[in-house]
Amino acid sequence: MSRQKNHEKFVRHPSFKLVTSLFLIVSLFFLSCNQAFASSEIPEKEEKGKVGFTVEAVKPTTQLDPTKSFFFIKVEPQEPQKLILKVKSTQKAEAKVKLYIKNAYTTSEGTIDYDHEDIIKDETLVQPIEELASVEPKEVTVKDFETKDVTITINPPAEAFKGVKIGAICAMSAADETEEKGIGSSFGYRVGLVAMSEEADYENGSSLNLIRVKPTVDQGKRVIQTRLQNPESQILNELEVQTALRKKGEKEVLRERKATGMRMAPNSQFDFSTTWGLDPIEQGDYVLSIKAFSGPHSWSWEEEFSINKETAQKMNEEAVYTLTYPKWTPLVVMALGILTLMNIGCLYLRRKKWEAR
Repeated sequence: MSRQKNHEKFVRHPSFKLVTSLFLIVSLFFLSCNQAFASSEIPEKEEKGKVGFTVEAVKPTTQLDPTKSFFFIKVEPQEPQKLILKVKSTQKAEAKVKLYIKNAYTTSEGTIDYDHEDIIKDETLVQPIEELASVEPKEVTVKDFETKDVTITINPPAEAFKGVKIGAICAMSAADETEEKGIGSSFGYRVGLVAMSEEADYENGSSLNLIRVKPTVDQGKRVIQTRLQNPESQILNELEVQTALRKKGEKEVLRERKATGMRMAPNSQFDFSTTWGLDPIEQGDYVLSIKAFSGPHSWSWEEEFSINKETAQKMNEEAVYTLTYPKWTPLVVMALGILTLMNIGCLYLRRKKWEAR
């Protein structure tokens, strides 16, 4: 009975109420910071539509690997060849299908993709597949479960080429467009198109170059971009990249990133981003250590760069993901933390005295 009374006395004690109040203040402070950060995010709407057709690659006699579902062909210099892509309707209603060729490129996530407009065309990319291949017709309409053939003509260059040329045949269906707003959505398929002059292991890239290191804002985030280049006509497979950012002359690592299992398209480049974080970026001299691995191959660089006052201010203004608070906030939080610990200690000692009675 006496212990219960002591417990009630302990709960009603002014120090206990003070600790509880301080805890609530600190919790509300951090909660408000998290809410401010979350509100800066812009939700993306996902649109789903019915494609209304499928596509199928008719494998030619020049197909190097019959187990592949895409075109994987051998070409001879100055010997054109024609490929057939079947477009099949899957519904009663008609579906318009637009067809075109796109070259492979490397995304910022370190994957190989095709259909994109704003890509970095590498200077080592000569006679890409989209220049050697053409589609006829460029648009077909299918309906009522019918099938139509589309012809892809390959015109190989005058001389045999080393490595591989990679792209895709894009078969896209444009959804109904709103003429007033000019907005439309596209759905469809991409069928791989791989061409070789000589049979070889086309996933055996062994070269990697560093193009530049640049501080910038990408998709609302402050990042240090490392532009890497695969100069070979081979896929660079199982690529691992590690970065570590330091102030010049210091050993402390400020930011770091590691990514594994990446792939680079032949003759391509991409930006590997090391995120700065929510804190405002600071001016100064920096060093970015870069290490990369692919199979038995490895590379390393130490790249120095500077961020001046104007660049830092511009990046901080353009960044969407920012956590800002008054300069006195850390001092207040620290003081509250010390007071909380002192009160907890006092209450612990007082409780021990009550229990000893």
